[in-house]
Amino acid sequence: MNDVTAARPGAAGSARVVGSPADEHAVERAASQPDGVERAVGGRVRRTGPRPEGAEKLVTLGQCARFFSSKATVRIVTPLLVLFVVLRLREGDWTFHDVLAVVAILGLQPFTEWVIHVGVLHLKPKTLRSGRVIDLHAAKKHRFHHLHPTDPHTSFVPLADLAVLGLAIMGVFWLVARTHGAFLTACIVGFGMLLTYEWTHFLIHTAYKPKGRYYRYIWRAHRWHHYRNEHYWMGVTVHVADHLLGTFPDKSEVPSSPTARTLGVEPAG
Repeated sequence: MNDVTAARPGAAGSARVVGSPADEHAVERAASQPDGVERAVGGRVRRTGPRPEGAEKLVTLGQCARFFSSKATVRIVTPLLVLFVVLRLREGDWTFHDVLAVVAILGLQPFTEWVIHVGVLHLKPKTLRSGRVIDLHAAKKHRFHHLHPTDPHTSFVPLADLAVLGLAIMGVFWLVARTHGAFLTACIVGFGMLLTYEWTHFLIHTAYKPKGRYYRYIWRAHRWHHYRNEHYWMGVTVHVADHLLGTFPDKSEVPSSPTARTLGVEPAG
């Protein structure tokens, strides 16, 4: 049984609601604020963090865009995206395979986010019989992000993992693309979606207030993931997979998780 299944309401081993009506209000307030979390402990609500770490200063879209454009991840992926666009335009010879590439990548995107989030980022350390501990770099960095959700620097894919992800993306596209042009088209869509994911995830963790209906929908869901229960609302840019796979319940049905910040792994030291 995986963590997602184990934590579902009514399932064996699910997290227990801390017994106070204040729990509901505390988490709801935390999910609407960029600079802190309130938790119900022993029937009382107290502030446990995270403390303001920079996101509270990013209020306008202009401030967010300037910070975003300064990050190494963005400065690496953006030129690559431009390069692929230039190469694809020079290649020409557009075919139906280009359409298939676009449809396939966009159609799989919700499930790609879900699988990576559940199967990689929330993967707990494994201890082998030899005593060696296997702990993925991406998972360690993601746990740090959950501990410090108001530090805007933690919202980006780490460079080491970006390199692995980028090579994996291009490798898969090269294997399945039927033409060189379709491969370039796939790279454009793939890296475009990566930038979209990075911008969306980063923006949700700033103090910028949602204005559009869709953005408020994904903004609220991701904050529930961080501040209410880490076993749900696994998508970021889209929640189709959550709805289909049962990880987008009504928040009133989901208990407040005591491990939403640690992901069940206490930080060393």
